Amino acid sequence: MQYAESTKAAICENSVVPGGFDRVSSILALRPLLDHFDVKLDRILADSGLPADQFDDPDNLIPFREGSRLLGMCADRAACEHLGLLIGMNTPLESLGILAELARSAANIRGALKLMVRYLTLSDGGGLLTLAEGEGFATFGYAIYEPGVERTQIVYDIVLATTWNILRTLSGGKWLPAEILFMRRSPANLEPYRKFFRAPLRFDTEHSALVFKRDWLDLPLTTGDSTRQQVLEKTAREIESHGTGDLSSQVRRILRRQLLSGNHSMQRVADELSMHRRTLDRRLRTDSMSFKSIVDEVRFEVSQQLLETKMPVSDIAQHLQYANPAAYTRAFRRWSGVAPTEWRKARLSSAKP
Repeated sequence: MQYAESTKAAICENSVVPGGFDRVSSILALRPLLDHFDVKLDRILADSGLPADQFDDPDNLIPFREGSRLLGMCADRAACEHLGLLIGMNTPLESLGILAELARSAANIRGALKLMVRYLTLSDGGGLLTLAEGEGFATFGYAIYEPGVERTQIVYDIVLATTWNILRTLSGGKWLPAEILFMRRSPANLEPYRKFFRAPLRFDTEHSALVFKRDWLDLPLTTGDSTRQQVLEKTAREIESHGTGDLSSQVRRILRRQLLSGNHSMQRVADELSMHRRTLDRRLRTDSMSFKSIVDEVRFEVSQQLLETKMPVSDIAQHLQYANPAAYTRAFRRWSGVAPTEWRKARLSSAKP
């Protein structure tokens, strides 16, 4: 139970961290990787304004936005576009702390992934996992809901590579995906991605995910232990009670998941929070917020991520559940002051070396 206790203590001590957070264990692979590129992490930390001892303990917390900004700085200093992939490749299941323990305690892979979906907030306060089962195939995906996150493509690369490692570990090294979906543009050099994932790659999609045969979900785990799972879930719920996520963060997380499923509403959000719609409205107004403002915030964040891809604006409008592209364009102009096509053009120009 060492992971559970240390994570609980870390979250309690950092309960004043604003917005989403992330355990630094997810980027502990940075230091040796940067050494390989002759780049020193301590120097980057000094330039970023983050504490030099931030990575001394894997259970330390870092604001999600600061973590993504740091990753971008590291990728630029190392001149490595696929740094996120390298970090994920070197991130084992064990680095996830209590989340890893929960996954190992499940009866099968389906149970393990469902536990990770349920308790991801113990490790990652800026994104969410999803598990969808279709005809013959399953999709295990990740989406960022925290606003103002920079260099999301690096975060998505880390998560995809890490979850690939997790599924390989849980299956005893047997699992392989059928396809990898990337919510990002195709990198200039695809070879590192092809070599690691060993599956067809599809870029410019509406979310990042691993697609695999559904039968893998039924694979039993040799580490499964229902009694231990109950104990771990109790500990996880205790940790959650000391968590940093406020109501607005919970609403953002639920809305992002509902946008992925294609159906969002205030009533559905209230139902997931086990509260009356009027209660939700009143509590948000107490915090000087409204449900509509949070919906706009989530849509704007997702819009920016999708406009970083080559996805047509009409498809983005449909994904965000607008009646037509014109309605979406009006909304985006209200949020940013420019049309989506102008924003995309300016973003691409600023990203060029």
